[in-house]
Amino acid sequence: MSSEKPDFSDALAVGRELDLDLPDSQAVRDAYARAQDDSPPWLFHHVVRSWLYGAKLSQQRSLTPDAELVAVAVLLHDLGLAYGGAPDRRFEVVGADIGRRFALEHDMGERRAETIWDAIALHTTGSIGRHKGTDVVCTLSGIGCDYGGAGYGDLGDDNKKVILSAYPRLNMKKQLTTCLCGIAKNHPDTTRDNFIADFGLRYVPGYKRASPVDFLEQAPFDE
Repeated sequence: MSSEKPDFSDALAVGRELDLDLPDSQAVRDAYARAQDDSPPWLFHHVVRSWLYGAKLSQQRSLTPDAELVAVAVLLHDLGLAYGGAPDRRFEVVGADIGRRFALEHDMGERRAETIWDAIALHTTGSIGRHKGTDVVCTLSGIGCDYGGAGYGDLGDDNKKVILSAYPRLNMKKQLTTCLCGIAKNHPDTTRDNFIADFGLRYVPGYKRASPVDFLEQAPFDE
């Protein structure tokens, strides 16, 4: 567990310590490898912790999602961040497009691929995502736990220690802030209507956020 680059068998071992029967399919193994290969260590650890937190919270809440689907969605959910976003799409959509394509390439079916798209695209918009069904809800719960501590208090201290020992945070708060500010700076038009704008306003000199009020008031209509 202490290796610098934990492999998939390490994640399964953590799952056993947590009394979880984690899905062990080629799709999940490949999603784990894709996230590890394409993400910096702090971000990779975040997505794996999110998977483990979410699986444990789902178990405690007696929820029964499609475990393979959720694993793939959570493990791939931040590839848009890993790639630095895009000039024409929110980073969540970049990741959602990758997730859907990945699912189709792994013969997971169109319906499950679309659910993965929803789960990844909505992972920063919980007020909508929580109305999209169990698979999306369980995806969001693990991510929210690792990002802001939502549900963290419901986990036992032993469970927290097992997860954090295997996948430490690696200064995630600072690293993620830097990453999000980079998107606000480099692709500001993809951030003005969402949570990254808050990072831009606080940390990026010259960043501006257009108000939806101004958008309405300046609409070219005589009334």
